[in-house]
Amino acid sequence: MFSTRFPVRPTLAVFAACASAALSVSAGTIPAVQAYVWRQIRIGGGGFVTGVVFHPAERDLIYARTDVGGAYRSNPQERRWVPLNDMLDSGSNSLSGVLSLAVDPNDTGAVYLACGQYTQAWEKNTAAILWSADRGATWKRASLPFKLGGNEDGRSTGERLQVDPHDGGILFLGTNHDGLWTSVGRNPSVWNRVKGFPAASVTFVWLDRRGDRQGGPASTLYAGSASAGAGLFRSRDGGRTWSAVPGQPAGLIPHHASQDASGTLFISYANRLGPNGATDGGVWKLDPADDHWTDITPVRPAGEDKFGYAGVAIDPRNTGTVLVTTLDRWHKGDEAFRTTNGGKTWTPLLQNAEWDHASAPYTARMKPHWIGCLSLDPFNPDHAIFVTGYGVWACEDLTAADSGRATRWDFQDAGLEEIVAAAVISPPAGAPLISALFDVGTFRHDDLAVSPAVDPAQSWPGSCPSIDFAEARPEIVVRTQSGGAARASISRDGGASWTPFGSAPSTAAANGPGAIAVSSDGSNLVWLPGGSAAYCSNDGGASWVRSRGSPVSTHDYRTMAPTADRVNPARFYIYDFVSGEVFASADGGASFSVAASGLPTDGGTLRAMPGREGCLWLPTARGLFRSLDAGRTFEPVAGVQGGFQVGFGKAAPGRDQSSVFLAGEADGIRGILRSDDAGRTWVEISDASHQYGMIRSLTGDPRVYARVYLGTDGRGLVCGEPDR
Repeated sequence: MFSTRFPVRPTLAVFAACASAALSVSAGTIPAVQAYVWRQIRIGGGGFVTGVVFHPAERDLIYARTDVGGAYRSNPQERRWVPLNDMLDSGSNSLSGVLSLAVDPNDTGAVYLACGQYTQAWEKNTAAILWSADRGATWKRASLPFKLGGNEDGRSTGERLQVDPHDGGILFLGTNHDGLWTSVGRNPSVWNRVKGFPAASVTFVWLDRRGDRQGGPASTLYAGSASAGAGLFRSRDGGRTWSAVPGQPAGLIPHHASQDASGTLFISYANRLGPNGATDGGVWKLDPADDHWTDITPVRPAGEDKFGYAGVAIDPRNTGTVLVTTLDRWHKGDEAFRTTNGGKTWTPLLQNAEWDHASAPYTARMKPHWIGCLSLDPFNPDHAIFVTGYGVWACEDLTAADSGRATRWDFQDAGLEEIVAAAVISPPAGAPLISALFDVGTFRHDDLAVSPAVDPAQSWPGSCPSIDFAEARPEIVVRTQSGGAARASISRDGGASWTPFGSAPSTAAANGPGAIAVSSDGSNLVWLPGGSAAYCSNDGGASWVRSRGSPVSTHDYRTMAPTADRVNPARFYIYDFVSGEVFASADGGASFSVAASGLPTDGGTLRAMPGREGCLWLPTARGLFRSLDAGRTFEPVAGVQGGFQVGFGKAAPGRDQSSVFLAGEADGIRGILRSDDAGRTWVEISDASHQYGMIRSLTGDPRVYARVYLGTDGRGLVCGEPDR
């Protein structure tokens, strides 16, 4: 039991309501297992797809990689993408950042991923190679002796990972900061650094497919670099020795390269790695026979029209046909250009294009941006795909541009869900699910299988780091947001429409919107902006008053959140994950005091159980803790070793309190679990194929027993239900 300072005196009603839910302190038992069916909740895209690779030997075999959501494979029969890395659990979440993807051009089953999200010192995990012989149905894994930045600058350059086209047992991998590496002994789990490569940062590797003997390794290789000095290096002896290619453009970083049948190399350049910050760049072609360079830049950055170039794709069946894309052309909008004469003349494809937003209505508000990669179908010159910061666009009539007609682009992201979810809620009335998401706002799902329509009258809120509803009046929903002057909004129709608050704490705009909570009857609001004490409002957000005694939230990437009691409208709580304290208010957020101290730090979100006044649950790395007395004391839930997030759903038949869902570990079983008896026993409901990396938020459905909704850290929104 944890010590109490400045206690909040619980009412008799608190103890009475929670008495029947008293914890067992006996040792836990191994959780039972219940088979669940897991399905994606449809939004479409939502995150940065950093690369697309067409297999050169099989039509419609396409792979996509993302910065935080793993890799995908195309399913041409259903015209959708199949996620390949849902087996990654919370401990392997960093591997969901795929820096590079490679296929073996002579083996349609082989696919390789170079995985790792960050290279900073605080990243505890090294990178890994994942490889599959069955198109990603199953994987093998090997750790690498360095880190990779699949979610860092330069993540859309590439590809850095390549399979030798003449010898599938040889792989090359370019890293962010650790030079060039090659696999050893035909084994993708063993790697050696290429000592002759002179640069630390590699943007792409290209193996010349011409002129080498089948069965022997490629002799001519190219590699781009963002290191100081030359940007393009070449080896003519299979990678043993390297030198800078003479005559190359100076002061620019090569992003992508592709080679046509004549041997000409086409290379895109920008002055920054991207996806942001590029203000200059160009497109050049190199004739390796005499190292002659030709500047074929479609439009040169100038004046306010500043940008770089990124994507490059050639048509292997039509020499001279090349596509390139701009990067960070914010003034006029990013563009894709097409040439059929090797770069003498170019046709813009996007400025007069037709766009089909039907599959994901929210994209009508978005302009294609961060077009860091573009790929052309080797079997169909009309088919191309380019990436954006929120998904992929595909065209199937590229040659229409040859006769001056508009090209048509479809948002072909069915199955590709890369949303990073900050919070999910399931009110007892109205839509079954409302979500607060980074980058793309808030979505109300009346139908989980359909990407929701977007009210054109509503302004775009940007990222929404928190959302809450009034338990007794679920039509009242509040959220915080990065866009708009108010930095928060209220809905009085269950999330169908939103109205910005009449005012906001000054810290919300200065430091970040932080998180908000609404009382059970909708009368009181508590808002904890970033780097700030809490503020309260009892007039619907028209005015705000600083809460006395409130802790001060962090002023970094983490969000400290207030929690509303689900029964008593006067009670609010704040878990300070820096100090390990819980602060409580019994006057609608006007004042707070420390209720409990000595709790684990860096825990998940403190949750209040519906129907139980003062019943709080706190997931932490040291276990799951519960308070029955409005935060005054906390007891560990027996048998739970750790928790990331906790939520509540409809009570099991014959029981009078909510089911509990946990992303964490109980008695050695790690994953998603459910308890129908207040944590006394647990049922494992996830499986080895459905882990979804880090779970940022989860909630049960108060109307459907055993249904759970997951908000993930890069795999969007997921619904799980028993396999009946």
